[in-house]
Amino acid sequence: MNLTTRDCSPLHPQPSREEAEWLRRLQAAAQAATHVVGLGNDRDDDEPVVYCERDGTWWAGRYVGSLSFDGGRITILPRFGINTLRSWLFQVTNIALVESPGELREDNAFIVQLLAIVWARSFVEAARHGLPALRRESHYSGTAVRGRLDVANSVRLIAAGHPAVASVRRERSLDNAVSRSIVAAYAVLRRWVGAGAGDRWLPARAQELLPALQAVTGSRPTVPSRLDLQRVRYTPITSAFRPVAELSRQIANRRGLSSDAVPEGSCQGVLLDVAELWELYVLGALRRLASDIDVRHGTFDLKANQALLTSTVDGSLLGTLKPDAVLTRRHSVVGIVDAKYKRLWPSANAPHGPQREDLYQLAAYLTRYGQSGKAIWGALVYPEDQDRPDPSPAETRNPWRLDGGRDVFLMTVPHDMGGAAEKLRSVLPATARTTAAA
Repeated sequence: MNLTTRDCSPLHPQPSREEAEWLRRLQAAAQAATHVVGLGNDRDDDEPVVYCERDGTWWAGRYVGSLSFDGGRITILPRFGINTLRSWLFQVTNIALVESPGELREDNAFIVQLLAIVWARSFVEAARHGLPALRRESHYSGTAVRGRLDVANSVRLIAAGHPAVASVRRERSLDNAVSRSIVAAYAVLRRWVGAGAGDRWLPARAQELLPALQAVTGSRPTVPSRLDLQRVRYTPITSAFRPVAELSRQIANRRGLSSDAVPEGSCQGVLLDVAELWELYVLGALRRLASDIDVRHGTFDLKANQALLTSTVDGSLLGTLKPDAVLTRRHSVVGIVDAKYKRLWPSANAPHGPQREDLYQLAAYLTRYGQSGKAIWGALVYPEDQDRPDPSPAETRNPWRLDGGRDVFLMTVPHDMGGAAEKLRSVLPATARTTAAA
């Protein structure tokens, strides 16, 4: 069984009875958090990989990638095409994806490209302050003490008649499980991408750093186990390598891209959360709005977080709010933006266009962030549907009014960041329409 579909879309054709039963088993077995490759940030919410609506229609979720389970395989392609996804990745990371998939099968080519760009970006981000030099204990014996005296082993040496003492010294070394995992992943990715592509897919910074790791581990080191990585003691500086090391281990073990048989009852594969990529894309467009507008990533910038409720008894907070973007001017919040990798046109699930829970979420953000009494607006930003270029009914009725005089904008933006920034600038209130940053 081999199914192919597109993200955030109904399966076409709809599955047969046998395929639907397989999808139900896959839905129960596939936990998105186990298979999703992130873009370097912590994740706190996941959705089903596939699901069945009340009317019996099977849909794919917001992920692209491939999963193998119980003798079957489902490949989820990007609904806007790999070229659009490649463009978003380039505009978010400034790293270009290569064109050649090498010897890999065509249906896996886009997965390899996504893995390569995510891995490279994560490695460069983690290595911002240097390579993963971790402390380890080195044992010595001789007539001089190097580090601290190892009393127990020194007693054994003396008792055995050796004219020496034992000592232990803690020193930093690149010869560790993290380095071996990274180098092993690089070797596999380079082979998957194809020899003809060279290292054009690799950022210059990564090309500078990898030879130092290879000099210590060799070009094809043994892949460490998950337990080996769990035993690593990270420092505050090297802790950024924790997710990179685990991702590298998965890539080095060819997770989800191997032709090996999948054990019965297990689910293997790799997924990319396109909603996360869309969120970063919208943030990039917002940062082009105006030189005096500060755009904070509400999901990961603690200064941008607020709580919906405060206890009147002891001041405890409940319901942390994490909007995708908080726009401020001179330390005052002027706007809240949430990026939605969904469809704004009406559908059976959302007859008015936006989904009800998304509207409730934005209303909660505006209620909390607008408590200062100053004007504040909110926006839900969707990707433009190239098959339906006209504005949706919800977009033609902008702005929508929330009680208290706060405006809400429902809008789609183009897939090029310059065009997206221009549309945001033309639609959002005058508080955001100042001289654009160069």
